[in-house]
Amino acid sequence: MATPTDLDPVLADLDQRLRAALAAAELPDADPDFERPRDPDHGDWATAMALRLAKPAKRNPREIAQAVVDALELPDAVSSVEIAGPGFLNFRFGDAYWHDVVVRVLDAAGSWGRTQAAETEKVNVEFVSANPTGPLHAGAGRWAATGDAIAELLSAVGHDVEREYYVNDAGEQVRLFGETVALVHAGEALGEDHYKGDYVTELTGELAEEHGDLAALDADALGALAVEAMRVHIEESLEDMGVHFDTWFSERQRLHETGAIEDTIADLRERGVTRENEGALFLRTSEHGDDKDRVLVRSDGRPTYFAADCAYMRDKWSRADRLYYLLGADHHGYVARLKAAADCLGIPPEALEIRIGQLVNLLRSGEPVKMSKRAGEFVTLTEVVDEVGVDVARYHFLRQSLDSTIDFDLDEVTKQSSENPVYYVQYAHARIASVIAKADDEGFDPGKPSDDLDTSVLTTAPEIALLRGLAAFPGVVDEAAEQRATQRLTRFIEEYAAEFQRFYTECRILPPASEGGVDALAGDEAATTLARSRYWLAVAAKQVLGNALALLRVSAPESM
Repeated sequence: MATPTDLDPVLADLDQRLRAALAAAELPDADPDFERPRDPDHGDWATAMALRLAKPAKRNPREIAQAVVDALELPDAVSSVEIAGPGFLNFRFGDAYWHDVVVRVLDAAGSWGRTQAAETEKVNVEFVSANPTGPLHAGAGRWAATGDAIAELLSAVGHDVEREYYVNDAGEQVRLFGETVALVHAGEALGEDHYKGDYVTELTGELAEEHGDLAALDADALGALAVEAMRVHIEESLEDMGVHFDTWFSERQRLHETGAIEDTIADLRERGVTRENEGALFLRTSEHGDDKDRVLVRSDGRPTYFAADCAYMRDKWSRADRLYYLLGADHHGYVARLKAAADCLGIPPEALEIRIGQLVNLLRSGEPVKMSKRAGEFVTLTEVVDEVGVDVARYHFLRQSLDSTIDFDLDEVTKQSSENPVYYVQYAHARIASVIAKADDEGFDPGKPSDDLDTSVLTTAPEIALLRGLAAFPGVVDEAAEQRATQRLTRFIEEYAAEFQRFYTECRILPPASEGGVDALAGDEAATTLARSRYWLAVAAKQVLGNALALLRVSAPESM
């Protein structure tokens, strides 16, 4: 994770000056480890380095703090330093700093908030990966939105990210799906184990139209066609939600047909991490944190699903530096065996990251939603997105930690009011756009931010909050990426939208029409300076809000 000094050149300069002051005061070196005070009245940044040095220096922390201040030469952008409490050093940044931040935001435009990690990696993010024997259910939207946003956040801090969907298109389920289609095509009754729902009838009709008489195909061949057709439908459903996968990894084509599973088993044998028992081959996963050894090859010579999982992990490891799995709560018991498999394959523990997300309860007015007629046993993701819209679905799926179960109420999430967070933040962005457009339409000349922006006149609480948010945004993005926490970004968006609403209420850019509007500024240099500074602050705030929403792949409308 990047530190504040990595993200802010002024803090990086202040860091070096503090270390020089420590040396001049004959004190041990220490990392300032800057933090933002909770109360803005306490300054813009603070360090507790004096408290941490008290024990090794054997001195009172306030004495240490005073010695540092006496030897410290502040950067031009830092206006003051104060000693507070038991020995905190609180720094206040001056007008030059805030002017520079606004200009940097405007110059960076859509890239503001995106940074470059000290060490970048090739990261494979695998998510959703639902079986291609039916449409995606509504809960899959959480994995789709979250995996996509996490991938975007990782890209935003400089990593090379590959979004991947593992297509489980081999094995008994494919044959059974083909058998289901054959029975539907022949008009025969389905058994208990066959797939149910109107989607099977629809899919059968599509296949018959494209391939003719399906009776000429056996269950395996028909299953392969049906699975691929369903995969295409899944891809379309995800694309409709704004989720694009770089790689659709076919288990059948890339593991079974290439011999990758056999190669992986041979590799594991050579590593000495397998054992045989009663004709079956086991992986010694119990020696690597699993609760028992796992079968790789059955006694009849057939490899297991776990063998395919190992081969898939080995393939991914050949293409990436870090493997990220996003799994549902129903896969909780699978974590230990995946980690054990990675260890057996020689993959470093820190390179494997597995996150478990809790499930989604789909409600309407507080009551569970009845099953879909089309899917047979669940409500599809497409049905939900069609009803509530892409932005609403994505944003609400991203607002909560993966550790929390989501109650997704179709009636509540579509209420177009200020109590609905997605509409609240989008309306804030649209309002900023409206304020800027109104000033432009009235012929207001904002000048140039590099020349006509004076942050010294921005003194109200809403103005200062917007300025602080501009500077804080790259750190928020970095933290959200490091913690894989999309809710960290939504919290920032909602708080920043609220700060702009305060700004809009308390800080007019132009006098109202009843007071002469833009004409009232003529000849009033102070009023013009304030209007120009507020104008550019609003433009920068709009940029940050738009950039934040873009990282979540949620639209930032110009009007609503």
